[in-house]
Amino acid sequence: MESNNMKSCRLKKGLSMKDLSFKTQISERYLYFIENGEKTPSLKTAQIISNSLETSIEDIFFTHVKN
Repeated sequence: MESNNMKSCRLKKGLSMKDLSFKTQISERYLYFIENGEKTPSLKTAQIISNSLETSIEDIFFTHVKN
């Protein structure tokens, strides 16, 4: 079960985990943990990921918030 939209955003950009790791300079292992909801990124890390995926932090990490 996905706890965020990181994987779908990454795949929409045609990026492998290795590609995203290269763009962000964040290890593939840590990105894997974030993508699978096993780790929560810091705000700085979330910003780096969202900038690399050219989307907002909210679109990636706040998928279950209802107004």
